[in-house]
Amino acid sequence: MNDLIRQAIAAEAEERVDSRTVLAGLHKAKKRKPFGLIAGVATLTAAAAVAAVVVPTTIKKTDASPAAPPAASQNVLLIGTDDRELTDALVLARFEADGSVIAVSLPRDLQVGEKKINRLYERDPEELTGAVEQLTGVEVDHYAAVDMSGFGRIAQVVGGVEVCLLAATEDERSGASFPAGRQTLEGDRALAFLRQRMGLPQGDLDRVKRHQAFLTGLAAKISKDNALALAAEVGKSVRVDEGWDVLAFAQRFQGPVKIVTGTLPVGAPVDGPAGQALQADPGASRQFVADWFSGKGTPQDGCVR
Repeated sequence: MNDLIRQAIAAEAEERVDSRTVLAGLHKAKKRKPFGLIAGVATLTAAAAVAAVVVPTTIKKTDASPAAPPAASQNVLLIGTDDRELTDALVLARFEADGSVIAVSLPRDLQVGEKKINRLYERDPEELTGAVEQLTGVEVDHYAAVDMSGFGRIAQVVGGVEVCLLAATEDERSGASFPAGRQTLEGDRALAFLRQRMGLPQGDLDRVKRHQAFLTGLAAKISKDNALALAAEVGKSVRVDEGWDVLAFAQRFQGPVKIVTGTLPVGAPVDGPAGQALQADPGASRQFVADWFSGKGTPQDGCVR
């Protein structure tokens, strides 16, 4: 994969690259598909995908390059995993034909039957996508999973990601130590920002909002100058389903991604078979996602906790 990226850069420097040839070569670089070439969102997870939003446009096109066919909206489940393959972040994202993204974060402690939703991916990705479909009423076209430990490096590639905190916070467990206000994070500090949930008023729900803020900040830093390096970094830690033609999917993205993020409403924590968990009403969940995906949602603004 890295050799292919270097070849693309070298060919571009000589101004003689045919994008169809380069993309065809990248398409052969499996088993880890070149997810760095697609724009993703989300929540932390989406951040990984967003990382390469402009890669297709950084490769010069010849006059003979065919026009891309009209794109259809696609629903992608974005999954952030920890080192045990448990789901640490979960986002259902609709990628529109114009390249914009509407995303709904699902708390990892949602109760699904007798299990928490964060346990389903390690058992079977299809079990997780099925549970999300049943809860939200939205058919999942594809899924992508990213190792969240790589986000510190991803932030470094773009020169840091700007976030804003409503109040100063300290947490020994995650290593978080941040003042209030705007600040730029990368490396271990970015990971601590994303991982902290202890000491936050709403625990994991506040952490979900941090994921969304980080995603928005990362998307704002994407440019054609860092896209290839970003794609190479993201490609180290992303897995997608075998049926996804990510190269065709990437054609809809022609610049920075417009992202709107929200969080699925849940009730107060309850004790269940899998320990303390969050519950979501299926009917209310389906209505919320339908409204959000139709553009009726109100995105969060400004600083987070």
